Amino acid sequence: MPELLPYQVYGANWLKDRYRAGLHDEMGIGKTATVIAAVEMKGARRGIVICPSGLRANWIGEYHKFGKTELRLCKARTIHDFVAWSRNRYDVLVVGYEMATKWRDAFNDLGEFLDFVIIDEAHYLKSPDAQRTKAIYGADMSGLGGIAQWGLHVYMLTGTPIPNDPIDIYSFLRFVNAMQLGKDAFLDRYFFSRAVTFGAVNTTKLEMIDELKALIENNALRRTHGDVGLQLPSIFLTDSLVDGDTDQIRRWFAEFGAGLSQVIVDAIEAGGLSFLDADHIATLRRLVGVAKAVPYARMLYEELCFTTDKRVVYGIHTEALSHVHESLNAWGIQAVLFVGATSDYEREHAVYRFQNDPKTRVFIGNIRAAGTGHTLTAACEIDVMESDWSPAGNAQAIKRVHRIGQEKKVRARFITLANTIDEHVNAVVARKTAAIAQIEGVYMHAAPSLLT
Repeated sequence: MPELLPYQVYGANWLKDRYRAGLHDEMGIGKTATVIAAVEMKGARRGIVICPSGLRANWIGEYHKFGKTELRLCKARTIHDFVAWSRNRYDVLVVGYEMATKWRDAFNDLGEFLDFVIIDEAHYLKSPDAQRTKAIYGADMSGLGGIAQWGLHVYMLTGTPIPNDPIDIYSFLRFVNAMQLGKDAFLDRYFFSRAVTFGAVNTTKLEMIDELKALIENNALRRTHGDVGLQLPSIFLTDSLVDGDTDQIRRWFAEFGAGLSQVIVDAIEAGGLSFLDADHIATLRRLVGVAKAVPYARMLYEELCFTTDKRVVYGIHTEALSHVHESLNAWGIQAVLFVGATSDYEREHAVYRFQNDPKTRVFIGNIRAAGTGHTLTAACEIDVMESDWSPAGNAQAIKRVHRIGQEKKVRARFITLANTIDEHVNAVVARKTAAIAQIEGVYMHAAPSLLT
């Protein structure tokens, strides 16, 4: 059983006696081990872990790796698992966000105070208007009426507390009772807001940055790799243009209007990502991804022919990712695929093969399914073939490689389809990542081409 590092012991001591607190350590530092230690220091046994559904098995595995107390953990699949846990057949219920949202009334009807509630990837609760946020934090973000009200200690873990816009920190600050302001008053006090087509671009008022940081720091512990003495290599962001067949993309713009390109960029800039889920926008994203996958697969193959290094490839669409996977394997490059439909066993096997088998050269994953909770340090090169339009999604995925055990400089390359909207999207995402870092105190070095 691995021993905790001194900074993890410090973090566990900092957490253990706090009623509600955030652990916002930079990704790769070991938040899971830290919070498990905090729970054990309290002698706590009864609780729940709320996490992305794809990380339930990972959480149980991490507990068995770092925990010293024999607790019975249950991976929640159906309401029957909830019932079994409610009858004390298990100590800890590990439940995904979707199920937790559906089961809010069941938790409230149970009415049982719990030793702890752990909320992993807590940036999933950034929007106070989202149903899952209300289900967990309560309708007014105070906890009342939400699942988290039953936790005698509530620990919120995330490496990206501000995933898309500086105002995303509001739900956290309100839940930990750092301030009593409503969302509109919070926005007015700390931000300048500029209206655009789908929402607003919020910029922190310079004179209020210190006060806002103090609110966060009083209620959350955040350490960077440098803070804890982990001298991980730097991350450098760059981009690479590929030429592909864009006929279908041009036909799409001819049908829906060329002016929509700027509307999409404005929506990403403003964080109005719900608009981007519209069917016709989803079609555009798929067309760009598929058009890019064909030339990218050939380019990647040619690069791998001249090196023995491994590569991590992220994307959005299974069709595009599968094309790269099938092409590489057909050309003699062993690659593993990790997408939303991949079973838990196949996911674990894909990560294990990539990390341990020298012949497995490429890990190809959906940026949302594979971009959290896994260690991929066998590679130092990452290609973001399709970027997440939320900058935090890209940062999370990149830091699967930039973790404890990484000894080489990390390069994350945004693959961009030339002469398309893809160029503008990647530039906006990079700029927004830099803006968020102003508060978080983390910055990835970015090539000028990504910031113009």
